[in-house]
Amino acid sequence: MYRIGLIGNRAHQNVYGPIWQERDDCEIVAAAEHQVEKGRALSRLYGLEVAREYDAVLENPTVDIASICTDFYLKRTLIKKALSCGKHVLVDKAIARTVVEAREIADAVARASSKVALAYPTRFSPPMLRLKKALDQREYGCISAYAHNSVKQFAGDLMEYVSYPTPAVQNGGGELMNLGSHAVDNLLWLFGMPNRVSCQVQNVYFEEYRPFGTEDIATLWCEYPHFTATLTVGRSKANREDAMFDCVNLTGEGAWVQVDRFGYAVNGAAVDIPQIKATGAAGCVAHLIDCIERDAAPVTSAENGLSVALLTTAAYQAAHTGKAVALPLQDERHPLIDAADHVIDRFLD
Repeated sequence: MYRIGLIGNRAHQNVYGPIWQERDDCEIVAAAEHQVEKGRALSRLYGLEVAREYDAVLENPTVDIASICTDFYLKRTLIKKALSCGKHVLVDKAIARTVVEAREIADAVARASSKVALAYPTRFSPPMLRLKKALDQREYGCISAYAHNSVKQFAGDLMEYVSYPTPAVQNGGGELMNLGSHAVDNLLWLFGMPNRVSCQVQNVYFEEYRPFGTEDIATLWCEYPHFTATLTVGRSKANREDAMFDCVNLTGEGAWVQVDRFGYAVNGAAVDIPQIKATGAAGCVAHLIDCIERDAAPVTSAENGLSVALLTTAAYQAAHTGKAVALPLQDERHPLIDAADHVIDRFLD
């Protein structure tokens, strides 16, 4: 039986908490949230006394796995503390706001025996697993174009959303850091790091972002030797059931591939996709437990999180300067965050 400690009550704790709760091999035994009202909500959901100090959970000897869902600026401190206490970790994306934070985390994970997995559910999507296999086997020959539309619909008052919008110093930016990190991780998983990135960020749909100077839509053009991948990421006010979200289109030699929530098609014809026991968010949880039991490295590792931080930072630099940024990244500073705040050891909210 794995004993779970919930750290933070931001958006995705309400995704992963129920998954931990429903598994026969897991039990939620502790929780912590430094904001009182959010802590009360966590207590109501899981019937636990919720501590305000995160160390109360991380230092708890009965906790085996820490499920970390906090604002991004806290993750460096919490992950490193969890590892020092011998805990395994599932951490919601993104792993950090800045490259320096992400590198500190990756270095700490490399020295630890505990397992740390990032929650990137797309890695456990059967259609995306099918696409990854096809690309690894060069099923479509040389790729000529790749586009990922990850603009999510949102109806209602965005300010009631658990984590966004916030100042860039708190979560590293707007929706490029939030929803966009999924598409960025997906790109890196499929193709590796591009040679250059250009980026445009916009505040199109939500005035709520404007006071923070952050974006609700971002478009990235990622240059590889033989093609350019386009990522459109963010949040819109579209309110149609047939609107495409997380839709990937790819063209190769004689093949147009479309991967979306309806399945996988090549030149308009449906293609069989693999069946896996746990998909999406449940797949993230199952994968961490499998890695613990097999003493294996997670496929969504802290090094992957560092790569996402590098590409995302390069994209913000490109948007800030209006010029393409080459990779590997030479200047790792985040243009929206003061140099003194690239690492933070205080509460911001």
